[in-house]
Amino acid sequence: MTARESISWSRVLAEGAVVVLSILLALAVDEWRGDVADRAAEREYLVRLVADIDANLELIERQHGNQQSQLSSARLIYPLVSRGDWEGLDTAIVVRAAYLATPSSSPTWVSHTFRELSSTGRMVLIRSSNLRAELLSYYGYLDAEDYVYELMSTKYRDAVRSRMDPDLQLKLRAECNPRDFRCPVAVSAPDLDQFVAWISSNVELADGLRRVIIQWARADDEFLPRVEQRSRALRTLLVAEAS
Repeated sequence: MTARESISWSRVLAEGAVVVLSILLALAVDEWRGDVADRAAEREYLVRLVADIDANLELIERQHGNQQSQLSSARLIYPLVSRGDWEGLDTAIVVRAAYLATPSSSPTWVSHTFRELSSTGRMVLIRSSNLRAELLSYYGYLDAEDYVYELMSTKYRDAVRSRMDPDLQLKLRAECNPRDFRCPVAVSAPDLDQFVAWISSNVELADGLRRVIIQWARADDEFLPRVEQRSRALRTLLVAEAS
């Protein structure tokens, strides 16, 4: 009886050990598969983040060109607006430059992948805590520093656009070369004489235009170079982590 019981318990223990080992092996295989899937997902996100950064670098280049054009326009007509100085100007130049100095919209930074990671809780797929911190810092900086552009929404822009014929504004956007102030449509709208007369020696408008110049210069000299520097540094980290 004792021998049979001993043999029976040995078999039970052996079978139990086999079952436990099978379960542990299955769990290990599942964990391995999950880890492989996570690493594949991480690499896909890293590649997408690099693509987003590349898009932002292209946007910075375009934004720099736009800001140079707008800043040149504002500086060109500032003597006329502030003290009535017409030297080197004609009606077409005044109208074109007055309108070019009005845009103030913030760049639309590309952040689709980062937003997806944040909103779905998948940020944990990025194993490097340093890289996660850099992503949070980078996109937080873009959001926080957009106020630079919001400050350009001044009375100058609102005043100029309220005085300028809407159809003319549309034509100036659609038909004129940004580098050519002598755009033909700039002198084809009604009431331009009154508009130019209103521009000239307009002290209140000059104050708004001065702010536009200061803010565009700041954005071009300080903000965009910092964004470019941070974008390139983050891109380097992302590429290194993906490789």
